[in-house]
Amino acid sequence: MDIISRFDPAKAQKAHGGTILASDVLPSGLKAPFAHAWGYLNGAGEMEPHRHHKEEVYIFTKGNGSVMVDGIRYPVGPGDVAYIPPDALHSVVNGSAGELVWAAFWWDIMDR
Repeated sequence: MDIISRFDPAKAQKAHGGTILASDVLPSGLKAPFAHAWGYLNGAGEMEPHRHHKEEVYIFTKGNGSVMVDGIRYPVGPGDVAYIPPDALHSVVNGSAGELVWAAFWWDIMDR
């Protein structure tokens, strides 16, 4: 099992209709009660807007951009955590020439 996992664009795959690159966040071999993926936009662009019946958080690690949630734009940068409610239409936007990297974690809705 790997102990450390880092995002590497060279090992990532196209996701969300080819609008971003993505790869697993957690080290290989580790089982978790949630799904996960790195998200990556290099230069100006937007992740394909989508929705799902899951709860989700994005943790931004590099760059500056914004998260769109149900038509509202929220600026984000390193250290920011964005919550995506179930069924909300959402995407990530990179308005700069630099890299924007985030870790996404999503799971089935849990009783509160």
